[in-house]
Amino acid sequence: MTAVDWEAVRDEAVQYLQDLLRIDTSNPPGNERAAAEYLAEILAREGIAPRLIEPAPRRTSLIARLPGRGERGPILLQGHTDVVPADPAEWSHPPFAGDIADGCLWGRGALDMKGTVVMQLMALLLVRRTGLRPRGDVIFAALADEEAGGRLGAGWLVDHVPELVRAEVALGEVGGFTLHVGGHRFYPVQVAEKVGCRLTVTVRGDSGHGSQPVRDGAMAKAGAVLTALTRERLPLHVTPVAEAFIRALARAEPGLLGLLDPAREGQVLAELGKDARMFEAILHNTAVPTMISGGSAANVVPGSVRITVDGRLLPGQTAADFLREVRALIGDEAEIEVQHTPSHTEAPRDAFFAQFQEIVEEFDPGAMVVPYLLSGITDARFFARLGTPTYGFAPVKLPPGMPFWTLFHGADERIPLEGLLTGSRALYRVLERY
Repeated sequence: MTAVDWEAVRDEAVQYLQDLLRIDTSNPPGNERAAAEYLAEILAREGIAPRLIEPAPRRTSLIARLPGRGERGPILLQGHTDVVPADPAEWSHPPFAGDIADGCLWGRGALDMKGTVVMQLMALLLVRRTGLRPRGDVIFAALADEEAGGRLGAGWLVDHVPELVRAEVALGEVGGFTLHVGGHRFYPVQVAEKVGCRLTVTVRGDSGHGSQPVRDGAMAKAGAVLTALTRERLPLHVTPVAEAFIRALARAEPGLLGLLDPAREGQVLAELGKDARMFEAILHNTAVPTMISGGSAANVVPGSVRITVDGRLLPGQTAADFLREVRALIGDEAEIEVQHTPSHTEAPRDAFFAQFQEIVEEFDPGAMVVPYLLSGITDARFFARLGTPTYGFAPVKLPPGMPFWTLFHGADERIPLEGLLTGSRALYRVLERY
């Protein structure tokens, strides 16, 4: 097979990612067509036939497939090209400029997840260029609409053209970033994720003229609900994946074992500072208020206020379980509407998972791969309906102090240039072994 010039691969990947970051695919409205067409041009130049699928105007996904030896089912490399909106005023570099500074490529989507899409693209191109023939086909899917629920992307494909994306195993987002703990380096690989359960909480009270205070009205009740949800935690639930993750990290930082003890967890979280967010989210159902609405005029006391709550359930928890926990915090007076679609995805920690450790050690000797429960939700839940387990594996070697989680959906999102190369090499290694 042809040898790989990895320095040239890095430069090529950087150029592709720069170009993708400069295509604004903020969702809403999405407009992923331009990104899909850009990727299609690259694939066509390499002799790979892309297929563009557009269930709604400009909401375009791309599918491409390279044939393997037919000895096992396909492997799916799946990522999304839409991104969450970005306020340029909050950024050190414009979010859609694709600037290079401080050894990083800056822009909305650098981590979530155009960077991963480019890593997957480079792995696919290298399979083509080197003449590699994995035991199964390689499917590359650049998907629309993940940030708004995936109904026009992965969900539509699974429902209408499942034969295009059905695979034996899939690789997706949020896994393989460097986590520095106690002087050691860990690489979490997502094997499970939480489930969304959105609540609309409505509180009611007397309306009236704004010149006369209403002390026990809807506004006061909404304030009490917001205070309870933002100050109190729901009960601790230790899932097997979360326990394995924490016990692995505790080899370097034994104090983390306190997170598994209801009597000690609160104190340990307090000591962790901002790092506590990640641990709290994988040990609890969460109910985070995100929007509030009510009132019709500045001089009218509203008779009702609605609060939108972004709920996330741990594996094994039901909407009824969640509702009981929320009621215990906010009481029974509020009206609660529940929007919940049960879904569960968990990939096995088997021989396929074990190879991630071997691959990570190639570029970061001494680092350890650990299973991870994602606090958010991804397109993996759609592919799970086809029986496809998905691993979050897009390795990015990060320097100590780089705030991976706060960059996701946050300002100054960026990816180290060498991290982009690391991920491309790692995904190619997976395909070599497949």
